[in-house]
Formats: sequence, C-alpha cells, structure tokens
Amino acid sequence: MTDLFTSPVLRVEQPRRVPAARSRYKVFDGQGTLLAKADERDVPLRRQASRALFGEGDDRRTVYVEDDRGHPLLILEKPKSARFPLGTWVSTPDGALIGSIRLDTHRFRYVLLDMAERPVGRLEGNRSARKFKVLDGHGAHVAQVDKKWKGAATELLTTADRYGVEIFQPLPDPLRVLVVAAPLAIDLMLYEGKDWPLDGF
Repeated sequence: MTDLFTSPVLRVEQPRRVPAARSRYKVFDGQGTLLAKADERDVPLRRQASRALFGEGDDRRTVYVEDDRGHPLLILEKPKSARFPLGTWVSTPDGALIGSIRLDTHRFRYVLLDMAERPVGRLEGNRSARKFKVLDGHGAHVAQVDKKWKGAATELLTTADRYGVEIFQPLPDPLRVLVVAAPLAIDLMLYEGKDWPLDGF
C-alpha cells in the first residue's frame, strides 16, 4: 500500500472556488486514491475578507497536512516575504523543523535545505514557472513537479490549481519529504495571490 511518502506519482488539486480566502488542497496517488488533505485553519474572517478583496498573495500562510484518516503528517509555513526570504518551511506535526524550500538567486529556482540549512537539492523552474526539475545534492534529476493547465477561465479567475509530481527513484529524507511538499510550497509562494471576489466556495 502506498502513502504520501512512498507513492512515486502524486496529483495535487485545489477545489475550484473564488476567492481563496483559505488555502486548501487534496493529494492523490497515480490511481486517484486520496492520500492526504491540506488546509489552513483558524484564518480570521478579517484576513479572509482582505485576501478576497485585495489578493494578499504575500500574506503569511500555514497549511496543515493530514492523511486520508485525519492523522497529522506535516506543517508548511510561508511567512510574509517582506520580513523573510521568499520560502516555505516544512515541519513535523509537533513543530520540529524538517527543512525548507527557499528562493535561490535566480527567479523560479529554489534551494532545498535540511533543518541545519544545508542544501540537499534544488528546484529549477522554467520561464513560465510551470515545470520544475528536482535535482538532488549531486545535480541528478530525481523528480519532476509540473503545474497543469486547466483552461483560461480557471487559470485567470480562480485558484483551482493542479500539480503532478513524478519521483524517479527512492530518495533519502529530508529530500523525499521536501519533494512531497514542493507542489504545495510552489503554490503558496507563486499562485495563491490569484484571488478574485466573484463567487463563493
């Protein structure tokens, strides 16, 4: 039986809704079996309203990842980049840091760091920020994260993004965990500001 950390193929989807006052995701394996859910919790109504009206793509977000039975797996935190470097920090459910995904010196390139801030790999995005090669610490292409096209109306007017992850070989921790977290981190850092006040959930 595969789970979030053993499946070689992952599909990450957001519900089609506007506005994205709270970040929400579902993660499936390659056969469409639900492996995990992820969402923000306890987002104040004022902050939700502000995101709905103004986008607030640079707002701080904390996403909790649980398996299909509700058991906690990970916490992803994206602070406001005005105070911190653009990135997402990945922790265990009890708050122990696993590592982080941080913007490198080039646009759409991110370094994957362990808990001691040592590089264990990197994400190299193309010019459209839709295809990301995952390279390990030796530069080998070990996984691929792609943002899928869902049509012009969905792409422009909603936050219903979809990602595919392919992992080509077994990966050591924390690289494996950071690869699993990568599509959520990419979405939080690059795409969760597409909020338009047109409809409800």
